[in-house]
Amino acid sequence: MQRPRGTRDLLGEELVSVRRVTRTMWKLFKCYGYEEVETPAFEHLEVFTKKSGVNVVKQLYAFKDKSSRELALRPELTAPVVRLYIQQLRSAPKPLKLCYFGNCFRYEEPQAQRWRQFLQSGIEIIGSTRPEADAEVAALADNVMRELGLKNYEFRVGHIRLLRELLAHADVEGNDQDPVLRAIDSRDEKRIQDEFKRVGVGAKNEKLLRTLISLRGGVKVLEKAEALLKEVPRTAQALKNLRNVIECLDSLGAEKFVVDLGIARGLEYYTDFVFEFYVDGVQVAGGGRYDGLIELLGGDPTPAVGVGFGVDRIAHVLLKRGMIKPRDRLDCMVLPADEKALGECLKIATELRGTGLSVDVDLMGRKLGKALAYANTLKVKRVVVVGTKDLSKGKVTFRDMVSGKQEPVARDEIVKRLKFVA
Repeated sequence: MQRPRGTRDLLGEELVSVRRVTRTMWKLFKCYGYEEVETPAFEHLEVFTKKSGVNVVKQLYAFKDKSSRELALRPELTAPVVRLYIQQLRSAPKPLKLCYFGNCFRYEEPQAQRWRQFLQSGIEIIGSTRPEADAEVAALADNVMRELGLKNYEFRVGHIRLLRELLAHADVEGNDQDPVLRAIDSRDEKRIQDEFKRVGVGAKNEKLLRTLISLRGGVKVLEKAEALLKEVPRTAQALKNLRNVIECLDSLGAEKFVVDLGIARGLEYYTDFVFEFYVDGVQVAGGGRYDGLIELLGGDPTPAVGVGFGVDRIAHVLLKRGMIKPRDRLDCMVLPADEKALGECLKIATELRGTGLSVDVDLMGRKLGKALAYANTLKVKRVVVVGTKDLSKGKVTFRDMVSGKQEPVARDEIVKRLKFVA
């Protein structure tokens, strides 16, 4: 039996790395005041096709249930969280700050660091139009990277409305914009050229678009953008908004970013400020403002901003960089020197576990010598040997498996002794 193509079994250091990432994120989400929610692994297909169209189905695990309802395994988590908001939380006080963790599924060609099942986490702020909301989401993502100890990552910020307004200026409106933005997001020159040709972008506007998407650098890039777009006044509000968000980012301690006006994001629902994080050339997080999605999925017009994290990709980076040092699986093992001492071993193990220590006993009935060899294969550093003769004197034996030294310890002191060395 083989696992399905595009999936993984997680164990050992890989799973330790994933858990470290999710624990770090959960701690920070809580610090910023986010409430965790969880949505079903599958939704009505319409949740994902409403904006992207029926062509997206070929990228989904879509199916009909026994009542012929069209469903799909979730390919991402923002749309399901929006559906949850519309159905149950629309009357909640604003802003609503939600966080989540969950597996997602996409029927894509498996390749390096891209799987058909993957773990995503994220946050959403629903109800605020303020630039400080955009900045908080991006700054929290930056905080996650720093808290995980990652260095040399790229934090790119941009504004998709600049591209949308410039396309509208070039008479490319509505749904015609989305394929162009996806081409820009791909950074594929031929694809970009083909899309410009398809929608009939003139030479002057094509030059403006190409110059805009090439602008990348510090905050002074905005001055170049203002000069470039002075004849397109409809872009002024987007540039002002981007400046305001950047000022808030600075106040929130997120300073390590690059302004990249070529960010288009791959999902069509983004409307304004957008941002992405890259490590070793691989995107590990991305988000932005999506003010139209809630209304599109059947809710009242409501502003929202969020970010999604590729947990598996971040965990892979930590492993690749040697940043995962898993703690010992066990603090100690408690082994009987003879069968009569087994009951006392179980009592001692229970006492030690009650203090938070990770403790095991031999469940195979091995003789002491073989049980010690088994403990050694598990790389257990400390063993408590319990024998009836020692117990009659109120003692047990504490053995250091690294040095091989052992010494008698009072039965009543073993908890204190192990807590001291653990």
